[in-house]
Amino acid sequence: MPTIISYRGVRLNQRTIDMIEGAEFVCGLTFRLTQGSYNPGGVQGSAGTHDGGGAVDIALKDAKTGALFPKVRRERIRSATRQVGFASWIRDPSQANWPWHLHAIAMGDPDLSSAARAQVTDYKNGLNGLASKGADDGPRKWVNMTWEKWEAAHPNWRDPFTPAQYANLMQEMKNQDMANRQEIRGQALWMLRYNAQTVDERAHAHRAFDDAIAAGQSLEQALAAAIAVMSPLNAHLAEVAKKNG
Repeated sequence: MPTIISYRGVRLNQRTIDMIEGAEFVCGLTFRLTQGSYNPGGVQGSAGTHDGGGAVDIALKDAKTGALFPKVRRERIRSATRQVGFASWIRDPSQANWPWHLHAIAMGDPDLSSAARAQVTDYKNGLNGLASKGADDGPRKWVNMTWEKWEAAHPNWRDPFTPAQYANLMQEMKNQDMANRQEIRGQALWMLRYNAQTVDERAHAHRAFDDAIAAGQSLEQALAAAIAVMSPLNAHLAEVAKKNG
């Protein structure tokens, strides 16, 4: 059995922790974990999926206000976890007696419980991982992804985001059409993590960005809304933006 680590209030193995942090890198958010792994019998509704390793639940509500995240943010978290090798689904109270959350199983984890392995099979077969055997309603292009494949393709993902990278990203955005700009939205959000120095500022920035996207505004308008609520590096951002045209 791998070493079990206490991480953000739950029990996980190192591979699952790495995958969570990789998914955070992809979407530019810091997750709040509500259930981890190695938790046999901990939550009846989990049906044994958290008994072994590789399982984690992620909150989809604001910790302070209790407000449900906008749909665009919930889906971004799901996409990010799938991109790094999780089989993941958005769970809501209409499905069972549980709160809104994202349920994720780390594909390829050698310590998965039998119930978790069955959910991975469901995911690969286009199902929702529930007893109802409903259809998966999320993106399917990462079904065969594993953590090892993703990390090999992104060897420098832990490197800090620098002002020069931010300037390059802004230039790339100017050079792309709107469809491609939406594709690099996740990269743009990493800029928010670099610039927002406190948890509150980062949360406010994320909400402003998501609200703008949900309202149909452009990527540039959403970034402007997020930057407007950040104070520490606004002067630096203005200088970089000016140099970048």
